[in-house]
Amino acid sequence: MEKIQRCDAVLAAKEEQMQNLQEKLNALQLMVSFHNNLENMHNEKIKYKAELYAAASENNKRLIESLSDQIHENTETLRVLITQMTNSKSTRPLQNQETERLMQEESMHYAPFKSFCNTSTSIQSIDVVDIGSVSVVCDSETAGPGWTVVQRRFNGTVDFFRDWSEYRCGFGDLKGEFFMGLEKLHRMTNSVHCELYIKLVDFYNVVRYAHYDNFRIGSEEEHYMLKSLGTCSGDAGDALRYNLNDRFSTYDRDNDSWSKGNCANYYHSGWWSNSNAYRYVNH
Repeated sequence: MEKIQRCDAVLAAKEEQMQNLQEKLNALQLMVSFHNNLENMHNEKIKYKAELYAAASENNKRLIESLSDQIHENTETLRVLITQMTNSKSTRPLQNQETERLMQEESMHYAPFKSFCNTSTSIQSIDVVDIGSVSVVCDSETAGPGWTVVQRRFNGTVDFFRDWSEYRCGFGDLKGEFFMGLEKLHRMTNSVHCELYIKLVDFYNVVRYAHYDNFRIGSEEEHYMLKSLGTCSGDAGDALRYNLNDRFSTYDRDNDSWSKGNCANYYHSGWWSNSNAYRYVNH
């Protein structure tokens, strides 16, 4: 009788172990399903974005609208998947590094902004992470949809010989000449993948441009250092490359390495500079 009781106890323990293993197996299968769906949605979103930019360059408005709807639907599906994965207690211990990378990458694409500069050229409001609602100029005519104007100078009506505080916060008139502000630019370029498009027009109305595919600047503690540019294309040359890893200077914050003076004071405007400021775009 005692042996039978011991056998029953062993069988009960084994049964409990089997149930625990089955729960873990079910959770793992669910995790694999979530991961596969998330990766598929992520790849589809990349494809739709590539097709959208291609359509924009061909001025195909109907295709642009269709692809924009697909991207929106795809993003909403990703939101649901990420929420399910985050809220699922059974899958949380099983999240691997690749799934976390995909979650973080997709979150970066939609978290910092309520509205993007897509297909219109106008003043719009976007939400910048850790700052809030910000009015910006959206330009979908110069280089296709999706561009936010950082700086605009064309007639000299706004004085760019400003102090550190003004360059930090931004200044000017969004309907005319202005500078967005370094703090906004830092938050935006560190929240999403950003590109930089520089359009230059000379006194003879000759237009040239430079396009950098990975633009990012540092924080105020880093003096808003120009941290990344990526690859350059265009016919204006790669002049900004000379200022890579340089800190931003203003007349009251000399962060350059010129031993004989302050580049911002010499050229009467703020910019990224080192010991030789002959690439000083703002002078």
